[in-house]
Amino acid sequence: MTYSPEVLLSEMDAAGVDLAVVSNISAIEDPEKANDEMAVWARRYPRLVPLVWATPGISLPEKVLDYMGAGFRGVKLHPTAGKYRADCSAARPVLDACREAQAPALFHCAADEFSAPALLGQVAADYPEVPIILAHMNMFGSARDAIAVAEGFPNVYLDTSWVRPERVADAVRRVGADRVMWGTDAPLGGAGHYRRDRVRQYLEEHITAMECEAVMWSNAACLFCLE
Repeated sequence: MTYSPEVLLSEMDAAGVDLAVVSNISAIEDPEKANDEMAVWARRYPRLVPLVWATPGISLPEKVLDYMGAGFRGVKLHPTAGKYRADCSAARPVLDACREAQAPALFHCAADEFSAPALLGQVAADYPEVPIILAHMNMFGSARDAIAVAEGFPNVYLDTSWVRPERVADAVRRVGADRVMWGTDAPLGGAGHYRRDRVRQYLEEHITAMECEAVMWSNAACLFCLE
């Protein structure tokens, strides 16, 4: 597979996707270099809406703010890849930057010691002003645990990537369509990534058109200040 912006845009065109909120996965090795590369791509391709990949203890909060001042719309944190707990003290300067910029923080959320829903619930409690997005709704674990965190904290949003469609519909019923957002991790799945995503069609068949519009577009448009 390739993670080039050209491949992602091709996949988006094939699936009728207008905009994608993205981060650069090569930031696992070098966050600043990857963010600089992401800035170039976003200027070249305005349909790509960039997030700052931040690694606590490495990414300086002032640099995070610089990126957001230059057009990045939020922060991506991957505690599992970085081997840090989501609620660790080293993450606080990054979250402080999100609070200052009034920008969301998207966390990898998985059933492990670094990214578990309970840890992200603590982050949400400590930063009620910051929208906290739980990507994957507890990958490799029960999505119900992530949904429960969203039920407990109004600043928590749920991302649908790699989540079973019926669990996504359950999230819509339990926390409301206004805090669930369609995500896919494209182009991780390779060619035809969007065509293999089952959530989109399932939601069109199992929730209302207004709820589907919120999940597929308007929630992200509001949260990331998209036009």
